[in-house]
Order: sequence, then structure tokens, then C-alpha cells
Amino acid sequence: MLSFSEIIELKNCLQKNYQVQLHYHDACPKPFFTLNKNNKEIADFIGSFLNKSNHEAVFSSDGLHFTVKRKL
Repeated sequence: MLSFSEIIELKNCLQKNYQVQLHYHDACPKPFFTLNKNNKEIADFIGSFLNKSNHEAVFSSDGLHFTVKRKL
């Protein structure tokens, strides 16, 4: 999972560059994130950001929810 500083950095980057609100939900069985809007550019940015720490996003079908998993 991402550290809180990484989550804050991602949240700030999305707000600054795309005017997107990112929310972190620390819920069982797995924490997840929600966005107030999404498109390919935003999803690609999130993917690139997570790739730097060897993680990837698994998006819901509507693209507004995602979980993070470590790449194998």
C-alpha cells in the first residue's frame, strides 16, 4: 500500500493538474480511493504515479473507484 505522504502527493497533483478530488477510504477488507471525475488522461497519470513505487491501480468499471496493488 502507499504511504500517507504518497497519498497526499497524489491527491495534491490531481487537484492541481486536473481539478480532481481524490478521497482515500481505509475500509476492510481493502482500502480504496474515489474520484469525483475520471478520464483516460487522469487514469494514465494515476498509473504513471503509482508505477514509480511499483504499484498499479485497479479501476472499477465506471473509473471512479480504484484500489492499489503491488506489481509482481
